[in-house]
Amino acid sequence: MNSAQQNRIAAVAREVRMRAPMALATSYGATVSGPDGGYAVPVDFARSVLMPSVGALLPYCRELPVTQGGSIALPLDVATAYGSDGIVAAWEVEGALLTQQKPNLNLSNFILKKLIAMVPVTDELLDDSDALAAFLPIAMQTAVTRKVNDGIIAGLGAGRPLGILNSGSLITVAKDGSQGAGTIVDANIAAMLDRSLTPDSSRWVCNPSIYSKIVGLASFDSATQRLAGLPIVTTDSCPAPGTPGDLILADLDFYIVASKTPQLNGSMHIWFDQDVTAFRLSFRMDGMPMLGAPVTPPNATANKSHIITVAVRA
Repeated sequence: MNSAQQNRIAAVAREVRMRAPMALATSYGATVSGPDGGYAVPVDFARSVLMPSVGALLPYCRELPVTQGGSIALPLDVATAYGSDGIVAAWEVEGALLTQQKPNLNLSNFILKKLIAMVPVTDELLDDSDALAAFLPIAMQTAVTRKVNDGIIAGLGAGRPLGILNSGSLITVAKDGSQGAGTIVDANIAAMLDRSLTPDSSRWVCNPSIYSKIVGLASFDSATQRLAGLPIVTTDSCPAPGTPGDLILADLDFYIVASKTPQLNGSMHIWFDQDVTAFRLSFRMDGMPMLGAPVTPPNATANKSHIITVAVRA
């Protein structure tokens, strides 16, 4: 050990002695308990710990990076190409005064909310387990992904993103006659597609328990694993079967996410006197659907949106 390293260790030790006593780490990974992390230690042939797959919704959203500050204001165009305001094209007579147009913008404020996953781990576990280096980032990423999914699906908008199920643009179609409790039938699929603004670029987002019901539908293609030609994403963030939101037809390209790059950090100083190292994954984001309400296209018999679900089937 060279003198610089010795000086650094001595400085850390002085800092620990001088600072006020800190709350002890009360929940941490350790070698003495298998479920807490010890299971990762004796398996020499394991170089990674497999995690269950998570249907992340964020990659399908329109993500806008925030490089400075903790918020961003975006002028979103709330007009449509077929409405009576905003920028609308018109046929004009040669030599006549041209119709003048102007945008119809709505200023939407995205204030970043913070997600944190913090995991204290004993130094013994770090020393003994090669697999932990691969396990921790994936486990923490999985935890954050699940919370992001919760926000995109059902966030209330106060201290959380505004989820699609709480958006003013959500359309809920009626159930089909006397269909059974918790079921999905082909008539539901047709009704949802009929109310979608962009059915060709949408995808199905559903509770995993709903997947077992839709695989039996005539509109499900077992070869491509698609429903009515559209991809399916399952997530536990969707409500239980029979509840609005258990199956959603969504074009998530019209869900706007403002975010900063996730930060994964480790520190040996917080609980230095316990031989515990803290790992922290933080992710700051906000999100909301682009439309604030459904719109009615020309030649349509009902209004439409980018977010469609089915009413209660109890």
